[in-house]
Amino acid sequence: MERLTGPKLGLVSAVFVLGLMAGCGKQSSDEYIQEAKQYLAEDNSAAAIVALKNAVKTAPKSAQARYELGRVYVIQKQYESAEKELNRALEYGFEASKVLPLLTQAYQNTGAYSALSKIEHEQAGLTSVEKAEIGYFKVVSLARLDNVTEAKLLIEDLRSLDTRSVYKGLTAAYSLVLDSDFENALVAVSALKDESPQNAEVLKLLAQLHLASNQPKEAADVFKDYVQFYPEDSQTTFVLAKLLVDIGEMSAAEPYVDSLLKINKQHGLLNQLKAAISTSKENYSDALKHAEIAISNGVDELSLRLIAGYAAYQEQDFTGANRHLSYIAGALPNNHPGLKLLAASQLQLGLTTDLGGVLSRLDKLTEQDAPLFSKASYELIKGGYEKDAEALIKKSGGISRTAEDLTRLGLLQLSLDNLDGIVNLEQAVAKAPELDSAQLTLAKAYIVTAQYDKALDLANSWKQTAVDDARPYLLAGDVYVKLEDFKAAKIEFSKAEELSSGGASAIPKLALINLELLQGNLDPAKDMLDAVLQEYPTNVTALATFYLISKQQGNQAAGLEKIKSTFDKNQTNIGLRLLLARVWLVEQRYAEVITLLDALEAQESLPKEYWATLGRSLIRDNQRQGATQHYDRWLAFAPNDKDAVIGKLFLLDSQNKFAEGAKLTQSFLVNRDDVQMQILDTHFLLMKSDFEAAQKSYDKLPAEVLEEPMSKGFLARFQLSRRELEPALANAEIAYDATKNSRNLLLVIHILDLMEQADKSLLFLEAHLEEKPNDLIARMLYAERQIGGDIGAAMLTYKKALEQNPNNYIANNNLAYLYLQQGEIDIAKQFAEKAAELNPDNAETLDTLAQIYVAENDYEEALELYSRVVTGDLENEEIYLNYVETLLVSGDAFLAKRKIEQRDMKLQESLDRVQALIAEYGIE
Repeated sequence: MERLTGPKLGLVSAVFVLGLMAGCGKQSSDEYIQEAKQYLAEDNSAAAIVALKNAVKTAPKSAQARYELGRVYVIQKQYESAEKELNRALEYGFEASKVLPLLTQAYQNTGAYSALSKIEHEQAGLTSVEKAEIGYFKVVSLARLDNVTEAKLLIEDLRSLDTRSVYKGLTAAYSLVLDSDFENALVAVSALKDESPQNAEVLKLLAQLHLASNQPKEAADVFKDYVQFYPEDSQTTFVLAKLLVDIGEMSAAEPYVDSLLKINKQHGLLNQLKAAISTSKENYSDALKHAEIAISNGVDELSLRLIAGYAAYQEQDFTGANRHLSYIAGALPNNHPGLKLLAASQLQLGLTTDLGGVLSRLDKLTEQDAPLFSKASYELIKGGYEKDAEALIKKSGGISRTAEDLTRLGLLQLSLDNLDGIVNLEQAVAKAPELDSAQLTLAKAYIVTAQYDKALDLANSWKQTAVDDARPYLLAGDVYVKLEDFKAAKIEFSKAEELSSGGASAIPKLALINLELLQGNLDPAKDMLDAVLQEYPTNVTALATFYLISKQQGNQAAGLEKIKSTFDKNQTNIGLRLLLARVWLVEQRYAEVITLLDALEAQESLPKEYWATLGRSLIRDNQRQGATQHYDRWLAFAPNDKDAVIGKLFLLDSQNKFAEGAKLTQSFLVNRDDVQMQILDTHFLLMKSDFEAAQKSYDKLPAEVLEEPMSKGFLARFQLSRRELEPALANAEIAYDATKNSRNLLLVIHILDLMEQADKSLLFLEAHLEEKPNDLIARMLYAERQIGGDIGAAMLTYKKALEQNPNNYIANNNLAYLYLQQGEIDIAKQFAEKAAELNPDNAETLDTLAQIYVAENDYEEALELYSRVVTGDLENEEIYLNYVETLLVSGDAFLAKRKIEQRDMKLQESLDRVQALIAEYGIE
């Protein structure tokens, strides 16, 4: 073969390009139409549509091109596009008899019923078959447009058509539909199905008639046939899938749902159906996934939320279960099973606040509900919601049948001081003597209620059923200890120790040691304890007992060192850490307690002992800010813990935040009846002078409490508010005699002052200081009283106050003022500077120091201080005029005059002083 050279190759390329150019000449619309027909013959509809679009582009008013394009769109089921092109074909003059059948299909599928109802079914050129089909669709459209009269007239007109078309039969059947004669319509359309088993309209109408006749299963069977013949009709496939789910045929529905989800994975209603199917198959993970997709895509139905909540619960996704079920809880009727699931989820999440309200809506209960109610009651009690718990426990009483349920019920009742719990525990033991938890709980209840004979009977019967168990002997020993029969107790504890030999329990040994201690036998107890600690070196109870014995023997340092050295070797043992903290708290080593327990701060689920011990240490170490933060953290997760509330109330009281204190006591009392908290509520309301609310709180106190000295103090404040001074004084003195604190002292002093018994008030104050020399509040009040009569004595009193607390800015300031009055400026300045340093924003302290600068003729320093003091917020007229006078003595009469004019004095003494300054300095 001859090798092609360069020039020859170039010639071949040029010819090829010319050929291409010749082939790219502009085609006519008809040529494009022919090309499209060729593509259709090759079953390439996409290419045909492109060719026909080119035909339309080439000749926009070509009726033929528009018709052909519309026809292909119908074939491709692109009905909206078909509708547009076929209408244009009519507009441009294409033969109507050919367009109208196709346009009817397009309108039917796009839902253009108004346009469809206006199609001319009598158009010349239409065959009888075509007229029947168009006529049927017109009838359906008129019916859907509620134009029944016209539809019936059309039906009568169509009866005359000479055709055996199935559409003529459908039209006749539709006449029965319009008359609501579904039974005969069903017969008629069923016969048509036998003739035309694959006709889409026959199948759809037949299925709809089955639905109208309340025959969903038969409707589903027809829809199955339809979908088999017309799988591309996704809308009807969806109707079938939903119908199958509605009638409970989940397995049959699933393939249809899955096929539709392949088209649109995010479809809300499809995912709802898939969630229901997955739930029926106990595929809860899948059910939850699809339910949440459906919800996120706008499906907001109660049934779907129930599926999501149930599936989440089964998956132990309690957060999800609570989220979904709480969303619909308000819409659920009382006693709905979903409420039980919601309550169970809230229990798992520790959402005690919401629990009582949910379970209160359940009253149709069975024995199966007893564990749920028992556990809920326990959590409510633990969370401090005793009133809610009490209501649930009452409901539990009617459904607790088994020994286990009766035991739980009895324990809960006893925790609320309801002695009916003993009866339930006795029933539990009678039902199941082998149930240890019932035996133990009943035994403790007998001992607490001093029913010692019953406790011994229980112990003896328990011994018969559990011959190798140490616990009934321990129970008997505890009873004998209560009866102070130490000899019998020792026999029981010794038997318990014998049965525990080789075990890991130190309890019998510690019981025997405690028995020796009760009898005052320290030395043998100590020897026995040494042996126990050899065997159980980290036993917290044994180490605590060792400390107590050491303390009684005058060697508490040894007991403390024992605990400390054991902890040092086992620093991950929280029990030992807390024991050491408690001992240090007793030893008043607060800073060490705080450091020791701060190491646990990052841990979760810390025991109550941690919170209580650290809180007390912070308060006693006078770390008020740290204590406040600690109690706020404690209350954040245990809002009704009484110890946490009491600690926070102490801090609020010390800060005079009485409104906050009252709010806290009342939130506690909403959930629990508590006498101590009722007393504190009365106190805080009185201190904030809300006498009406305080009276209501006071009236709730038990009669015996009202006789207590503290209540007499309350009564004194009520009487004082009504100016009943003599009885108020009598009750205030009773309260003071019982508790000689500053608050009770101030109450008595205030009443005496109102009675104008100043001498008696001063004597009372002196007597108090003699007995309570460290009461700083009383000493400051005493100094204030002395200023008016004996300045020297007042100065001595202030000096004693500074010995107690050198950082008392009031004592420093007042001493500075008194020294200034006596002309001892240097000494006055030392105290004034200290006061200003301690409280640099206080107007009184800065005024005192400024006056000292004036006495030193240092007006510049004095005015600099006054520039910090004299602001728009300053109410003290005396300090304001001190500033004005300082301006005058410094020679700034102009500014002084302006300051006088800017301030309207309200006190007469201030007005008099202004006039004196004007006269003295010749201000015009």
